[in-house]
Amino acid sequence: MSPFRLSFAILAGMASIHALPVAAQAAAARLSYLVQLRAPPLASQADGVHGLDTHSDAARRYTAQLEAQQRAVLALVPDAPVQYRYTVTFNGFAAMLTPAEVTRLQASPDVVRVSPGSIEHMQDGNEKRQARPQDQR
Repeated sequence: MSPFRLSFAILAGMASIHALPVAAQAAAARLSYLVQLRAPPLASQADGVHGLDTHSDAARRYTAQLEAQQRAVLALVPDAPVQYRYTVTFNGFAAMLTPAEVTRLQASPDVVRVSPGSIEHMQDGNEKRQARPQDQR
């Protein structure tokens, strides 16, 4: 191998080493967010007298509508990893989003709110601190 080719190979290798942290930084830019959609959740369909039969045909149809709306909104951020989806007491989802994806979702007429997720520290019976995702249903 000529000295020129060897130098070029070394420089190319060094460039790829420096490119890895940039890719890692891009992945680290994703943070957890809770996205609330405009349509009311399934629980809003309860009549207050008979409660809510989540297995009824009407409940299944409404849940399918909510899920279709969620898929349409998620199509705006196709690379966002979805952590949770909610339909019963809250219509929305939790996802790992970049700042650009947050802006895109906030501009959607189907989105009411995009809120940062949080980690709650709970103590068990042994007084040990444990990090657990906050359940925001």
